[in-house]
Amino acid sequence: MGSKLMTNLTNFFATGVALWITSSLFDGFSFETIESLVLCSILLTLINIFVKPIVFLLALPLAIFTLGLIIPIINGAFLLLLAEMIPNFTISSFYLAIFAALLTSLVSTLIFLALGRNKSSIYFKTNSKFSEGRQNFESRYTSELNDKKTIDVKVKEKK
Repeated sequence: MGSKLMTNLTNFFATGVALWITSSLFDGFSFETIESLVLCSILLTLINIFVKPIVFLLALPLAIFTLGLIIPIINGAFLLLLAEMIPNFTISSFYLAIFAALLTSLVSTLIFLALGRNKSSIYFKTNSKFSEGRQNFESRYTSELNDKKTIDVKVKEKK
């Protein structure tokens, strides 16, 4: 019980910070009071916990058909619904709602990664030269490629 409560509180915190960052970056996405931001964070967290899994299950055939491109549209629709319900919270257009939903999801994911609440982890490794498979270019490009550094990124699921 305590672990689920902590996860939901972290979700509320991450959603609130993500919405605040989104409102500061987009002109047509705004909260006029802090109460509307907190209320939107609470309602969006509850939607993410209870409503979104059911809607995504119902939209699964459409998500498969569109290769997942419907998911940001559904998230944008949830944000527009909240903008209609919550006073002092405005979104100027549906396209802005989709972009705001994408940015909110991205920022929330980064916060979850920073707090260690996500089941995935990211490892960075730098190399001083490219792997052997990339050195079969023309000879004039090979020396330039060997001088550059690469960053390998590996994402692993925690068990």
